[in-house]
Amino acid sequence: MSELLLCGATGDLGGRIAVRLAERRIPFRALVRPCSDTAALRSAGVELRVGDLTDPPSLDRALAGVRTVVTTVHGMGRSLGGARDVSIERVDRDGNAALVRAAEAAGVERFVFVSAQGMTDAIVDLVPLFAAKRATERLLQASPVRSVLVRPAAFQETWFGPEAGIRPDKRLAVIHGRGRTPQPYVAEDDVAEACVRLATMDDPPEAVDLGGPEALTRHEVVDAFERALGVRMRRVVVPRRVLAVGARALRRRRPELASALGIAWCRDVREDGGAESLRALGIEPRAASAHIAARARAVAAA
Repeated sequence: MSELLLCGATGDLGGRIAVRLAERRIPFRALVRPCSDTAALRSAGVELRVGDLTDPPSLDRALAGVRTVVTTVHGMGRSLGGARDVSIERVDRDGNAALVRAAEAAGVERFVFVSAQGMTDAIVDLVPLFAAKRATERLLQASPVRSVLVRPAAFQETWFGPEAGIRPDKRLAVIHGRGRTPQPYVAEDDVAEACVRLATMDDPPEAVDLGGPEALTRHEVVDAFERALGVRMRRVVVPRRVLAVGARALRRRRPELASALGIAWCRDVREDGGAESLRALGIEPRAASAHIAARARAVAAA
């Protein structure tokens, strides 16, 4: 019987964790929604449990015999994509609370929760996603289950991609705010590796901030794309005030969009922690410039 439950195994980060667990022959089961594409998990021989954070009885069944929980689940991506059956409130706040309670009832010993860096009071007030993550952190800190809070910096894959306004194919880049605050953008593969090690090591820390080895400003990210492609990109600036006002205005009506705007504001006003925690775990982190170069090559070859 698998003693580790992975929630979010069909997502970007969770999928990377699943691959590492399977490659190392660490037995685990994955909690998957009825509509999820589970072909990759099935081909790897992963034990599956159909359920959802919004369905508490399914959590009780999935957690039977489990000693360790790792969760990367969030509802923001699906909400931004137009899904009407999910929300930050239902999944990130209430769903995670249900998972914590079910883990306590099942006698789970360790709970690895992927949270985020930079959750100051001012930022939590502006970002519904961060408010939900902070609520889950506080539940875990008060729980008898031993928690490990994983707090990544901005992901390279997300913040260098078209969803965040970097469009080298269109020679266009969106600058959030002033674009002058360095960020230690972190690779999802490094965070996935950290999650596996934290889930399986004897004595993990209670919280780790994970950043990359190279802090770049938004303008420096665009500069790097321009050098790699040999082109100039048009920079469209969204002022800090617009980001903040938009986040506040949309907080109740469109919390997922408010979160996207608020996180962009957050990354422009404060710098996250760097690569020390990854190296302490024995992981040599991937540089942001290497990811930019790889993406530029892919764009040039398309």
